[in-house]
Amino acid sequence: MEAKDFLSERFNGSTKSLFKNFLVLMEDLYTENQICFHKLKKHLPEHASLLDQANYFDEDKMQYLRKKILDMGNESIRGSENDLEKFIVEFNFK
Repeated sequence: MEAKDFLSERFNGSTKSLFKNFLVLMEDLYTENQICFHKLKKHLPEHASLLDQANYFDEDKMQYLRKKILDMGNESIRGSENDLEKFIVEFNFK
């Protein structure tokens, strides 16, 4: 394996791992939000429609943020690839 390919795989793998963790964190926040609003609706059923309006972190927002995170991850990978092309990479093993 060439040194540049090795570095590229390492950078890309690290970036993908980071952004996957961002997605997991966002999914956790979304789930917590849903649980909280479910509890509110349970205890205030007469205000359910108002609570629905107050909940800005709905499924559409979740998908929007998910797409933004994935777009940022892909842009970061492309940037790393472009930067790596500017160098000649060699490893000397002893």
